Amino acid sequence: MPADELIDVLDESGAVIGTKSRASVHQDGDWHGLIFVWSAWLEEGRSMMMLQRRAKRSDPFSAQVDALAGGHLLQGESAAEGAVRELEEEVGLQVAESQLVELGTMRMERPGVDCSRVMEHLFLCPVALQIEQLKTSDEVDGFAQVSIADLSDLIEARRDRVKAHLRDQEGTRVGDLSHRAVAAYPPTILETFRHSLAAIEHYLQHGETNPGLI
Repeated sequence: MPADELIDVLDESGAVIGTKSRASVHQDGDWHGLIFVWSAWLEEGRSMMMLQRRAKRSDPFSAQVDALAGGHLLQGESAAEGAVRELEEEVGLQVAESQLVELGTMRMERPGVDCSRVMEHLFLCPVALQIEQLKTSDEVDGFAQVSIADLSDLIEARRDRVKAHLRDQEGTRVGDLSHRAVAAYPPTILETFRHSLAAIEHYLQHGETNPGLI
């Protein structure tokens, strides 16, 4: 997203109170909306996930794995519209809004970073994906398919590496996803991961959302 692209400015409750460029919102520390779209499904009783690997050179978390797609909400855009747009822009996946599950919204303050005051809208795409069907972009240079349990082990540093289905510059293969793939994230982002994984697991096992987990 260009720095001069317009996004909505929010108040502390999430209501729109104005519009600014993304650069101005970051500079002024205004509240604004972000979208994260997770990909997860049940496969032979296991909860599996498809993650992206961040690639943008200016990204402080380049080479870390993340939700399959995410980004800023644009001016006048609903959270669901933004989720659909980001999936297509970042990984080439076309879905309808009706295919997405809204998990909940997290309000977060993170002093010292561009997105210092954000409303994070968390979505789930519960459709089984094949790693070959996804496209890389200037923001995404690879993908990892891993179980939720194994990703949780990496986040909590219970294990140094887990087996995953990987796709990167070396091709598609089964290999190791290491703790380094999440090690650069600060505690606030890891906490978002924890809440997201709990909400996703609940939905996959029970077929309903639980906003209390977010």
